[in-house]
Amino acid sequence: MTILKRSAIALMAAGILLVLILYLHPSRSQQPPEPPKPHKITVNWEKTPRAVSYNVYRRPYRNDTYTKVATANTNNYEDPAVQSGERYCYVVTSIDSKGQESARSKEICQTVPVP
Repeated sequence: MTILKRSAIALMAAGILLVLILYLHPSRSQQPPEPPKPHKITVNWEKTPRAVSYNVYRRPYRNDTYTKVATANTNNYEDPAVQSGERYCYVVTSIDSKGQESARSKEICQTVPVP
């Protein structure tokens, strides 16, 4: 067998091996995608004298309707149900020992960062 034939066979074997490696080894696009990173917004407010708890209301920035998202016993709330890149607005009310709800607080708006 001549050197030229041996080189051609070795080159062909190396090519086949490379094709097998590329075929059998998953590329980055074939890897499962990373799960989305959880996003959250934390809202803080000043404590109100005689407040037993607080109701937290949220609205998307382009919507005028608030939805109650939580009742908190402390003066902060961490909202895990937000989407990256979206802007949300919050208001808080206090609840006294008789169950009466105060007027809404000043609105606080925040944008969730994009990862």
